Amino acid sequence: MPARTRLVKQVAAIFIVFVLGILLVQPFISTEIETYDLSNEIATNTDNSGRQLAEVDLKSVAGEIVSTNSLLGTPTIINIWYSTCEPCRRELPVLASAAAQYRDLVRFVGINIKDSASVAKEFAAQYGVEFELLLDTNGLFISELGIATAPVTLAVDAQGVIIDQVAGEMSASELDELVRGLLK
Repeated sequence: MPARTRLVKQVAAIFIVFVLGILLVQPFISTEIETYDLSNEIATNTDNSGRQLAEVDLKSVAGEIVSTNSLLGTPTIINIWYSTCEPCRRELPVLASAAAQYRDLVRFVGINIKDSASVAKEFAAQYGVEFELLLDTNGLFISELGIATAPVTLAVDAQGVIIDQVAGEMSASELDELVRGLLK
């Protein structure tokens, strides 16, 4: 048998096997297009207003363990951020300015959720941040509070009750309003 005839027969056999395979498998293949409701899959933050601040250990940029209980006793603004978060970058100078303005009335604390201590410290210094920087190295703080996105700013009274929570980038006037509400 010539090579060309043999090749034609082989191609025909492969084609027949392919068609039979499709016909035999097709009853097991769903032709319905499944749709998924992703509205519950979008990262959202739990509203913590009215709740007590979670008691967890964080790490200072100097490597010391700092309990969130040590934040009690003074009205505090807690900002949750990280260096590659673009809204966090834009908001950091606003926080640095407010911290300087309200330094005698309100404690400001930045809690970084992704960066190393050196990255967080150097990055914050570029924006004039002089307030305390802590690291949530194991994610326990944001897990306890149900925080899924950044930035988030918490207004915590002296007793540790979260009186307000703002998700997303804050303007200077919004932050000023948050601080005034904290000082009522």
